Amino acid sequence: MNSLFKLGPFTIYKLGFFVALGILAGMYLVLKEAKRKSLNEDDVLNFSMLIIISGFIGARLLFVLLDLPFYLKNPAMILHVNEGGLSFHGAILGGLIAAVIYTRMKKINFFKLADIVAPSLALAYGIGRIGCDIYGKVTNVPWAVVVNGVSRHPAQLYSALAGFIIFMILWNRREKIRYDGELFVSFVVLYSIYRFIIEFFRDSVMAGPLSVAQWTSLALVVLGVIYNQARISKVLYKNLPPNHL
Repeated sequence: MNSLFKLGPFTIYKLGFFVALGILAGMYLVLKEAKRKSLNEDDVLNFSMLIIISGFIGARLLFVLLDLPFYLKNPAMILHVNEGGLSFHGAILGGLIAAVIYTRMKKINFFKLADIVAPSLALAYGIGRIGCDIYGKVTNVPWAVVVNGVSRHPAQLYSALAGFIIFMILWNRREKIRYDGELFVSFVVLYSIYRFIIEFFRDSVMAGPLSVAQWTSLALVVLGVIYNQARISKVLYKNLPPNHL
């Protein structure tokens, strides 16, 4: 993992720096949106911090599970996060489980908070990916980057660009949602579409003709689209005039 600079005995790594920068930018927007929607800022802040912590744990856990034979032989490497190894699908799953438990305990509307967090999550992802050292497959495209003498796709920059595009889509849609949770569902679907595509440019763990991440992304897209259509249909049905019911 590339280092940026040192602060005394501490080494500041590129990935850690950009991930921290992404989190700070995301938290700023989350609190701004909470204030705009007149929601309790402490609840939103606690919700966001819980997602970050549980998401990080989930991201590392899924990455380890995907390469379990290696980590069973080298258990000490499980804690070596400074050498890379996080799965964003794991982050979503870990954050989602913890967030659902938290909102049920606090009796807070999960989907309202998830809509506030969704655009910021995309922004944080885009910024964090700038510092990632994961390059793509060998290629001869003009914008390729040379890594150890080999030209490769700058996959992390593709990912960063995708994160910023998803953020802009969600940010522009945040005042036009038709039901609580629509922004969050849109984030899951858009991220999964991007992830399915980007896998063609990366070396990933395969499961037949597609990678594990691609199969997961396909499942999330299908579930997200079905859920979205069901909720929209329900909203439209409720808004029908009495003589149409």
